Amino acid sequence: TQLVDFMGKFLDVLKVDESVVVFSTLFNSVSTKNELHAKIVNSNNQKEILVLDQALVGRLHSQFKVSVSPDFNHVFILTEKPHKKGKKEAVVFTVLNKELNIERSVNYLMNSIYSQKRRINVPVINNRGEAYILKRYREQNKSKYYILGYNASGNINFKEFKLSYKPIQDVQYLLDDKGNLIIGGTYSSPNSVRSEGTYIVKFNVEGNLIFRKEYGFRHETMLAFTSEKSLKKEGLGLSSFRTNRLIQQKENIVLILEHRASIANSKTGINIEKREGLIVYSYDMNGDFVWDRSLKINQTDVSERGYWNSFICFNDTANNKISIIYNEVGYFDKKADNEFGEHTAVGARSIVLDNQGGYKKQPIKNCFEGASIDLVLSPKVNLQIGSKMLMLAESLDKSVYVLGVVK
Repeated sequence: TQLVDFMGKFLDVLKVDESVVVFSTLFNSVSTKNELHAKIVNSNNQKEILVLDQALVGRLHSQFKVSVSPDFNHVFILTEKPHKKGKKEAVVFTVLNKELNIERSVNYLMNSIYSQKRRINVPVINNRGEAYILKRYREQNKSKYYILGYNASGNINFKEFKLSYKPIQDVQYLLDDKGNLIIGGTYSSPNSVRSEGTYIVKFNVEGNLIFRKEYGFRHETMLAFTSEKSLKKEGLGLSSFRTNRLIQQKENIVLILEHRASIANSKTGINIEKREGLIVYSYDMNGDFVWDRSLKINQTDVSERGYWNSFICFNDTANNKISIIYNEVGYFDKKADNEFGEHTAVGARSIVLDNQGGYKKQPIKNCFEGASIDLVLSPKVNLQIGSKMLMLAESLDKSVYVLGVVK
């Protein structure tokens, strides 16, 4: 454990090569530039460097976003130049090596997009140092999506990403083992916010479309979370389902949808946060549909604003399995029992899915043996490293945190 002091405002903390790097930003009043700093921390020492800077545009400030490649050997810095009404959006692409030295950099003007105050740009970089921007752009109350690819030669490719007929509702992404960008999510109808199906798309860094597949919800899948009567009355689709994860496995791609609803209580003024369940989709490596599975989890939180809701996901790539861990939230409405073992404030269950869509659900027992207080598994923080997963447990009052390892 080390105490790390850094200059400016915290931006992000990421692993780069074998070091932990704290990225921060500040405005240098002498040079009148926005600066991106990196505090490099390893077991021996700490070193702070100025990574790059950006001059003010008029009196307006730029923003920085950071992404690190999966092998931790490349860093992508996206500099968003300030919003200027009536002007096109301007950015700077910068790729660093693992020593945080600049490999290449280029200014780019998005000729087809006007600058907006609220910009949504997600930077991604692969192991070859090829960078992507996944962009959402609001136009006349509708969202448009774009892919920008910055290849090793320094060229930028700009392509709009859209489906055949339906509007995109949400987006998740991952990089495949060749560094291509895979995008997946749900779509809705033009006149409804209900999710009607899923899509999966793959691009290379040149902006070429490798495949695009779209799949409507199967009737049996919808009936797990609604009724025939509701479908006839409100139309096809599911309310409050959004994409939570897109996961690369050994032989397939998994997309997980999560139900998330907030129900207002006019009498108490406290909303009830509900998570009715998950839908897990499996596609092959060409984006073809293989199977889907509806999973009921029925998490209902009446007092903590959904703090203990949601789930943890463990990707067992060696066996082509997905493990899902979730809390049986609703503890203020239930009597405590000892099914899960001592010092368990809220019990958790695991669902293990195989590569054919079969699954087993079982309680997680005795994971807090030896604790001195009652604990809950936290769905907020977890990190998978190879075949192990680090996760947190917390006390109900959130005053104590315990680190655990799942194998």
